[in-house]
Amino acid sequence: MGLLTPRDKLTMDNEAIIFIYNETFGDNSNESEQAWKELMPLHGGFFRHPTLAPEKSVFSVFHQLRCLQRVLKDEEMPKMSAPRHFRHCVDLLRQVLMCQPDLTVEVKNITIGGVKGFGTEHQCKDWNQLIAFTEEWGT
Repeated sequence: MGLLTPRDKLTMDNEAIIFIYNETFGDNSNESEQAWKELMPLHGGFFRHPTLAPEKSVFSVFHQLRCLQRVLKDEEMPKMSAPRHFRHCVDLLRQVLMCQPDLTVEVKNITIGGVKGFGTEHQCKDWNQLIAFTEEWGT
C-alpha cells in the first residue's frame, strides 16, 4: 500500500465529506455498540510496520475513538475508575481538537442562534485508506 512517504509518515488522500447527524453513536443500545465496533479496524487498531511502528502500536485516532465511546458509556465503567478515566478522555480529546483543528467555516443558523455542525462540507482524510493500512499490518 503506497501510503508511506520516504520519511515513514502516513499520507492519505483528502475527500470532501458533508457531516450528517447520526444519533446512533450517542445512545446506549446494541445498535450503537455495533456502530462503534464497525468504526474500528481488526485487532482494535493495533499494528506493526517494519519502519513506521516496529513495536505493537495504534494510531492515536483509534485510542481517541475508544475514549469518546467510553465517555458516552461512562455508566458501564467500574465506579472507582470512572471519574479518573472520564477526565483522562476529556483532556485527551481537548488536546486532539487543539492539535489538529478543523478550520471548516460553519455559518450561523439564525433560528437556533448558533451552529449545528452538520450539513457543512469538511475536508477529511480518507477513512477507508486508514482502515485498510491498519488491517494490512494488524497484529
